[in-house]
Amino acid sequence: MEPADEEPDSVLLAALRAGDLDAAGRLFRRHAEPLWRTAGAWARQPAERDDLVAETFARVLTVVRAGGGPHGDLRPYLVVTLRNLVARWSKQRSRVELRATLPEAPAGGADELALHRSNARLVWSAYCTLPGRWRTVLWRTEAEGSTPTEVASSLGLSPNSVAALAMRAREGLRQAYLQVQVPEPDEPSCREPRRRMGAWVRGALPPRRANAVAEHVAGCPACRLVARGLAEANRELPGSAARLTG
Repeated sequence: MEPADEEPDSVLLAALRAGDLDAAGRLFRRHAEPLWRTAGAWARQPAERDDLVAETFARVLTVVRAGGGPHGDLRPYLVVTLRNLVARWSKQRSRVELRATLPEAPAGGADELALHRSNARLVWSAYCTLPGRWRTVLWRTEAEGSTPTEVASSLGLSPNSVAALAMRAREGLRQAYLQVQVPEPDEPSCREPRRRMGAWVRGALPPRRANAVAEHVAGCPACRLVARGLAEANRELPGSAARLTG
């Protein structure tokens, strides 16, 4: 049997589509250094390269988890995405900006402002459910705007490891944001499916658990209604594949 770290990209990509987030980390470790060298053609500062690599991976792996992207060699797809990202950022004076999980506060009336505040409370509730290390890396990179290089020493990690951790934490926050919107069920049989519903809607569950949730939702009108609401909330997330690659 082929050692795990020598599995081809196609196998790891298939695992990622099936909900195996460890596969994302292995793909990152495999391709981050070559992509970092490629980024040197456009960015001289190591911190800028770190950010380009991290954002490129975030975009590509989000597309893969949604069912798109490459099915074979990942590196050419990464390089094309990197070039497109550089072109886009160059129009913004090369300023490196990671997308927030939710949109900026709207400039509309009281209803829009109330909705934004409600969403902000949900994000904070979701953030508080995350593991401490995820909260730390999200706060440093998203709220404070620090680069992976700047965060690395405080966490005792390499910049590449920080970027990979931030990628997992962002996905964890998206799942948690959906999960905190799931109401407590009246029926005991609904408890386990609802406990996993946020991850299920994001396509992050292993196949067996995903099938179990899907079967329950298909036969439970109450949970089906909850799932529809979460699916709509998921489509509105700016971190979805369409927004990240748009």
